[in-house]
Amino acid sequence: MSKLRFLMAIIVGKISAFLLQKIFKRGTNTPGAIMLKICPDTLSYFIMPETIICITGTNGKTGTSNLLTHIIQNSGKTVVNNSKGSNMDTGLASALVTKCTLDGKITADVAILEVDERSSQYIYTKFVPNYILCTNLFRDSIKRNGHSGFIFDKINDYLNEKTTLVLNGNDGISGLLGEDVCERVFFSVNKTEKSTDSCVDTVCDLIACPKCHHKLDYEFYHYNHIGVPFCTHCGFKMPESSFFASDVDFNKGTFVFNDNRGEKLVLPFQKGNFFNVFNITGACAVCRLMDIDIDIIANSIEDLSSKTGRFQENEYNDIKVISMLSKNQNPISCSQSFKYLSSTDDEKDVVLLITDSKDKKHGHEDISWLYDTDFKPLNMESVNTIYIGGSRCFDVANCLEIKGINTSKIVLFENYDELAIEISEKNVTGRNIIIYFELYATNIVKKIKKAMSQKEDK
Repeated sequence: MSKLRFLMAIIVGKISAFLLQKIFKRGTNTPGAIMLKICPDTLSYFIMPETIICITGTNGKTGTSNLLTHIIQNSGKTVVNNSKGSNMDTGLASALVTKCTLDGKITADVAILEVDERSSQYIYTKFVPNYILCTNLFRDSIKRNGHSGFIFDKINDYLNEKTTLVLNGNDGISGLLGEDVCERVFFSVNKTEKSTDSCVDTVCDLIACPKCHHKLDYEFYHYNHIGVPFCTHCGFKMPESSFFASDVDFNKGTFVFNDNRGEKLVLPFQKGNFFNVFNITGACAVCRLMDIDIDIIANSIEDLSSKTGRFQENEYNDIKVISMLSKNQNPISCSQSFKYLSSTDDEKDVVLLITDSKDKKHGHEDISWLYDTDFKPLNMESVNTIYIGGSRCFDVANCLEIKGINTSKIVLFENYDELAIEISEKNVTGRNIIIYFELYATNIVKKIKKAMSQKEDK
């Protein structure tokens, strides 16, 4: 009966995926949701490819997953991934059904699957990944994720001994995953010119030793609790990294990737986006574990460095418009994104679309995360105007005032259409516009750019 249910799920899933692609021109998790209704064990019945890579963690999952897909495809292998759907079980089922036969055999060489941390029990119990890359673990949406320790357990409790974990050696939280269970390989980033002796960010999620609970010390901090932790009481420290980034040049936007075989690569990263160094290093570590040629890795990263949709540059009437996706409900993601402002002294206006742009049918929007976010870069002299959009614009403005941001710079718009018109009409030639937006505000960013382009055409 279960096999028959699975066959029915495959057929219905393929039909619904085809129709939705034709109608909406994009992927959704709807086919997977239907499949799991028909056959709850759908993910167990897929005949998976020889290599399965899962990417999880609080921040950087999507970018790392896309980078891995690009490199592995360039190595000549075919890939199935869930880049067009969600990272929960329904999204994975939706992705897999598009590349499988009627008996559920995946036709790709490699499966690269972004996995929501809280979905671990519904995914890792259905199939065993060869590799799980965990980018990091931070505080995230309080309503959904509680705290980083809670999410750690959600992942750790469902790991399989046959899986190799690729872990962030600068993260004393996620770096403890799979102890005494899995083979573990670490990647890290060496001390840089911007590393600090104390935590200068608003929050630090690891201040007590995870082993003895005494006060934890750090050789240095990169940001928040990411750095080199150690305990003088019990001797705790992170394992040595097999793969690491060194010689980070913030002016050039380059760093050196060092692998476990003594090979070195000079690689690019987006200026002002230091966290991308971790994402790239982690992706490269997985690729080298898979024996992908180092030249293929280098060429792929060079080729992809300017194509990411999460960081885009456009120009209208000599005005550069930079849009950056900043994860909603996530103070670390937003704080790191704001540091981009410090990478240039150019005159700039900032647009904040970081609170929910869509009304939720159930529940309410928690705004406590705003007070964990580091908004200091908004006080730079080069920032002229701060536009805040959406129904929560007054909450954001109140938070900025409490944090000492110059309120004379702030302009509020509850209506997104009015915001787009205002920005297009008040822009100044030679001044950059930097837009920070949450995932569901993509269409609002498009409205702003459309208004800018229409003015350019006049």
